Amino acid sequence: MDTAQPASSQSLRMPVYWAAAGLVLVLWVLAMLRLDWWGMFAETWPLTLTMVFGSFIAGATAEGGGAVAFPVFTKAFGVAPHDAKVFAFMIQSFGMTMAGLVIYLRKIPVLWHVIGFGLAGGVFGLIVGDTFLALPNPYPKLFFSLVAGVFGFFLIYNRWIVNNAPSEHIRLRRSVQLTLFTLTGFLGGMISSVIGVGIDMMTFILLTLLFGVNEKISTPTTVVMMGLLSVFGFLWFGAVKSEINPVVWQYWMSCVPVVIFGAPFGAWVCSKIKRDHLIWLLLLLIGVDLGSTLWVVPMTPERIQFLLVSTLIASSLFALLLWLRRFVTDEA
Repeated sequence: MDTAQPASSQSLRMPVYWAAAGLVLVLWVLAMLRLDWWGMFAETWPLTLTMVFGSFIAGATAEGGGAVAFPVFTKAFGVAPHDAKVFAFMIQSFGMTMAGLVIYLRKIPVLWHVIGFGLAGGVFGLIVGDTFLALPNPYPKLFFSLVAGVFGFFLIYNRWIVNNAPSEHIRLRRSVQLTLFTLTGFLGGMISSVIGVGIDMMTFILLTLLFGVNEKISTPTTVVMMGLLSVFGFLWFGAVKSEINPVVWQYWMSCVPVVIFGAPFGAWVCSKIKRDHLIWLLLLLIGVDLGSTLWVVPMTPERIQFLLVSTLIASSLFALLLWLRRFVTDEA
């Protein structure tokens, strides 16, 4: 696995990012001039402001920008869930891939083999989920927020009660390990097909609880993976299915200049802060996400039952992952 490089070596690579960001900005300005969409900011500025925060979160944590965009867009701004999901893929394909470029250029440690197997499962899961998964709203968002909330408690237990030394790498030598990451990617891809995020958090959970990977390594790993899956999602809904609402293009154009800087900045911050600070940031975001979801989604007996069953299943699965960790070693 790559190790951190001297600051002077890193600074020599950063012009590549600035050149890429400059190219995106030039193309964006040309497109805005051609379409004459400048007046859209009178209506879309709240979405742009939302993605200032959302893009930072996308680059700095395993939550993903869509975890901010999907609930805010659907509940606060009345955007249709399908449009919010497609927007998440569109905007993450620029913001999180630019964050991934910074991660690569600065040689921030990531698990590239995990990305490869997880992404393979994620692409297939996105296609299958979009084709066959018919889970009505708001159950997908309820499920994601609840799973993340339950994981938050296990993250606290893992860091401050179990308190094992975190692993810095994984050697995937067994077919069962490869299958685990592929299946996790598949599940994350299915969730992403509904709400625009998911593969990042699902992979982060597996890396943290089963393999005990340092959160400062698993976070950029999931950022790169979600960014690459978002590129595929953008192509899937845009080129293959042609399901992008014309107004979503305006939402996207109003946020592109923000996310190409916000997500890379988040990735840089993630690489600089201490492990515990990163964990606290993630816990804060998980708490805000879960609290806001439970606040804006009306509770019915059926939804309460769904939450209880999901809590039981997630807790049992996470406890099993922690128990199985004792049988997982770097040499396995």
